[in-house]
Amino acid sequence: MSYPELLAKTRELVAAAQTMGVLGAELRLRQMGHDGHPLVRSALQAVLRNLEPSLLDGLEPGQAAAIIGQLIYGLQDALNLIREPERAPGWSYTDPDVLQERGRGSRAVARNFANLARQRSALAALLRDCRFLDIGTGVGWLAIEAAKIWPGMRIVGLDIWEPSLRLAATNVAAEGLQDRIILRQENVTEINDEAAFDVIWLPPCLPREVVDRALPRIARALAPGGFLLFGIFASRPNPLSQSLSELLTIRNGGYPWQFEEVKEKLRIAGFSNIEHAVGHPSHSVIIAQHE
Repeated sequence: MSYPELLAKTRELVAAAQTMGVLGAELRLRQMGHDGHPLVRSALQAVLRNLEPSLLDGLEPGQAAAIIGQLIYGLQDALNLIREPERAPGWSYTDPDVLQERGRGSRAVARNFANLARQRSALAALLRDCRFLDIGTGVGWLAIEAAKIWPGMRIVGLDIWEPSLRLAATNVAAEGLQDRIILRQENVTEINDEAAFDVIWLPPCLPREVVDRALPRIARALAPGGFLLFGIFASRPNPLSQSLSELLTIRNGGYPWQFEEVKEKLRIAGFSNIEHAVGHPSHSVIIAQHE
């Protein structure tokens, strides 16, 4: 590819990133109930009309917040790659705004559990009144959303990242859920709970070696008949988006799991009724029951 061709492609990509900024700006202004500067607002809306005239029609406040979180998440990942291309895999964010924006998107994971449970009576029965372990709880939004959906649920949120747990404590307190959500700063490879939980969520953002060490302890922590919900990132529609997803998963310390690999690991760890449930655009859930 010649330099002029590369420059043209770069301009296309920059325009796409700037359009993400326009969408986020319009949504944030609506969220704030602020008109902004009339000249800038008019120009923002002109860009969105050219993108798709009905793009934001019927959008609910919670949906708008989720979209804003996704936009910020994506742009931050892009900037981080440019600024620190040499960085080893792992989670390094400490900025409270970044952590909160990334965490808010996890509320959709809890809602996805509810959708999956509608077709699975045994899981639905447990979720209504269970002991739930939220591994990698971050700033606590998945746990908070789950507590709101299932009033009988008692939750332990586990994480090793102290900056996130500080925010999680604040978020849980602000929602008045301190009596139902307990936060623990602990590595999942070191938990010693025995039959203490009915449902455990294992997110897709953990390194492979951590998951390998943790699975026996997770199995021991589940009560007989309990469910493990093992998150993996969904397959993307084309090779470019798939390779990009895998890059960002590895970059942030996770591993691009495939169903058959996970199924074999869970079988060896003593799980049965292993099922791959695709219920969300960004991730799917492998549901397995403890024997």
